Amino acid sequence: MDRRQFTQLMIAAVSLAPFTSVAQAVASFEQRKSLAEAASIKAHKDFMAVDGIKMMGNEKIAMLLYPGFYAADLVNPQFIFSTMMGATLYLVSPTEDLTPVEASGLSIVPTHKQSECPADLDILFIPGGALGTLKAMQNEKFIAFIKTKAANAKYITSVCTGSLLLAKAGLLKGKKATSHWSTLDVLAKFGTTAIKKRVVWDGNIVTGGGVTAGIDFGLEILAALRGKQYAEAIQLQAEYDPAPPFNSGSPEKATPFIRDVVRDMFAPLIVGMEHELDS
Repeated sequence: MDRRQFTQLMIAAVSLAPFTSVAQAVASFEQRKSLAEAASIKAHKDFMAVDGIKMMGNEKIAMLLYPGFYAADLVNPQFIFSTMMGATLYLVSPTEDLTPVEASGLSIVPTHKQSECPADLDILFIPGGALGTLKAMQNEKFIAFIKTKAANAKYITSVCTGSLLLAKAGLLKGKKATSHWSTLDVLAKFGTTAIKKRVVWDGNIVTGGGVTAGIDFGLEILAALRGKQYAEAIQLQAEYDPAPPFNSGSPEKATPFIRDVVRDMFAPLIVGMEHELDS
């Protein structure tokens, strides 16, 4: 081979190198994809084989919407409930249409009208709020709807001040329950044993504390319906590992100044909710 032939051969090899590299990369991707899919299938089978885990179900979960509720009160447990394979979530409109419902600056679109809400529910859920909750307490038709759906619900539940709506409906009398810390005294005046805790169970009544407690609440219900390890897996999926930037998440931990100003900001709301005792 003379120098000219050698040079031509080298040029050809160099020109083909990118195509060889691409072919190898494609083969490598397909191999990695195949191995990943096999690992995923095995993980699902291993998980399903764990004693106590219920992968599939047919739970009916109604989450009642009303104007002015706190979006996070709904969305936190809704995310947890949405991981329940086979379950059906009903975001129930406060009216007989599917008009978006205002929720602390967001618009939540209902999935079902009240007339489409099943009679027999596995979970009846009520989110909380501030003035929106107070107005809902004054809405006789809405309170009557809660009573009707609670009659045949496996679990009657709420987060934050949603428990005040359950109390207004007469569902918490003589029961243990929780709410946002600022409304615990009001809750007690409805004949409820008010407990300051993230999640409180009393028979089929399950209530969560303020806003972020909706995640703890959702995970506890998930564990009850699908198994502890199912709930643990979803907690990891959500990377729920709280490390708040400030140690101010409860009235006991907040500075007296912060505690008092937040409490006093809610004073008119508390008076309004107390007034509902006599209504």
